[in-house]
Amino acid sequence: MAKTLQLQFETDNGKLLMVTVDNPKETLTETEIQAGMAAIIASNVFHIGGKPLSAVKSAKVVERNVSQII
Repeated sequence: MAKTLQLQFETDNGKLLMVTVDNPKETLTETEIQAGMAAIIASNVFHIGGKPLSAVKSAKVVERNVSQII
């Protein structure tokens, strides 16, 4: 089963950015995720439409089954 951690951020003008992390550590806590997302916002690296990230929108772990056919 494939797992991804999806981190969604928002800018001041309402635009969204999703960062996806493959195979996240099983023991991640909400506190660790919030701290990591705050660090991403504070780094001021990502901009959408000229606006930096300003808020955490959501974080979730998505699990999916993948069956390769060919």
